[in-house]
Amino acid sequence: MRKTINRILLTIITLQAFAVSARAYSIKMEIQNFPDQYVYLAQYHGFESLTLDSTKCKNGIAEFKGKNTLPQGIYYIFIKGEKLFDFHFANNKKTLTLSTDIEDPANHLKVSGDETSKSFNEAHKTILEYRKQLDDKTMILAGNKHWGYDTIEIKKEIDSINSQYLDFLQSEMKKQKKGDFLYNLYKMAFGAQWADYNPITDLDLSNPDLLNTPEYSFRRFIEKYCEKNINAYADNIMVAIANAEHLVLFTDPKSEFRKYILNKLVLSYTSINRIYHPDLRLEAVACYLFDKYYKEKPWWMSDYDYTVMKWEYDITKYNVIGMQGKDIVLPDQNGQNHSLYGQKSKYKILVFWDSECEVCIEKVGYIQADYPTLKAMGAEVFAVYTEAEYDQWKEYIAENELNWINVSDPEGVGTYDYDYGTYKTPRMYLLNENNIIIDKDFDSSKIVELINKYEK
Repeated sequence: MRKTINRILLTIITLQAFAVSARAYSIKMEIQNFPDQYVYLAQYHGFESLTLDSTKCKNGIAEFKGKNTLPQGIYYIFIKGEKLFDFHFANNKKTLTLSTDIEDPANHLKVSGDETSKSFNEAHKTILEYRKQLDDKTMILAGNKHWGYDTIEIKKEIDSINSQYLDFLQSEMKKQKKGDFLYNLYKMAFGAQWADYNPITDLDLSNPDLLNTPEYSFRRFIEKYCEKNINAYADNIMVAIANAEHLVLFTDPKSEFRKYILNKLVLSYTSINRIYHPDLRLEAVACYLFDKYYKEKPWWMSDYDYTVMKWEYDITKYNVIGMQGKDIVLPDQNGQNHSLYGQKSKYKILVFWDSECEVCIEKVGYIQADYPTLKAMGAEVFAVYTEAEYDQWKEYIAENELNWINVSDPEGVGTYDYDYGTYKTPRMYLLNENNIIIDKDFDSSKIVELINKYEK
């Protein structure tokens, strides 16, 4: 009886060990002339990268291994501050072996253990070379005024390289089974690079592994969609919003795609991320999507991240370009109340500032220099002081002869903090006679030019 039980236990343990080994991943690595140090395994995922594992590399040999499966995708090896190379991983049942040298890890990389990964490795090298050529030529084109290059000739070279790159991506697609991971990776890269291609209509987003692709694939593909279908419609904001929602609804509500695409859209089109999307009219896209999809914290967000995103929404939702700005009623330096709505002028330049803020003083100075011209154009300034040093504020107004409407909030009754997002100063808004916000956060040194644009 005891022998029978022991045999049964041994069988169970063996089966469990087999199940673990079937699930486990093993990635062996050899880098010639590599110093002993820790190396890290990371994964591309959506618009970010995730560090998954670390191990000590000794005598140029290292192995990453774990009990859980790794999803199919593009991974990379890095040391602190430097990426060594990318590789494709698809098969947890086989050990993937990577060999290279420290001299040129990416270009000298050799892959064995999985034919699909080996195929990607060769294609990836070519893709990176095409992209480097395109980046180099584009940089030269951007700086040709300084460097004296022939613009027409550079554009021809870019077109030629781009054509070769597109042909290469198509040829790689044909080597893959339609619908497979690498097929869709190359397809996304093709769609992101082809100028006349309007992406998303025929892409299969049912496979979440497609998130695990480098910059030139999923990420660039989505950015291309945004460029063609959202950014290009800033003049027709309802179309931009509809196209943004079309992209969201193309994904399953419980999928990772929904998470990354929604976060990408909402975070990209807020004024805090203006460096990526300088047209602030598109804040309407972020506000619409937040109002519809983020009223309650979504499953993928931490409390902290949701609090930050909601704060960004709260300080933006009432001051989107195209909306009617909220009224402000506050006293001037003599205690007399003034209303923004009561100001009768063709244009209203609403300024939130602080007399001790050097940037504020500089920006207000530009408006002051142009004030006679602005008055002649039918514009008036409504300047709101946001701090509590009222004596200094009054002295500054008198000494610098700021002869427009100056108000402050000594009793702390104003709601302009949220109405106009005065988390920073200076903040400047341009309103028309009906108090519609027509521009915001503009360069005050070009205020006359800006109003002339709207006059036309």
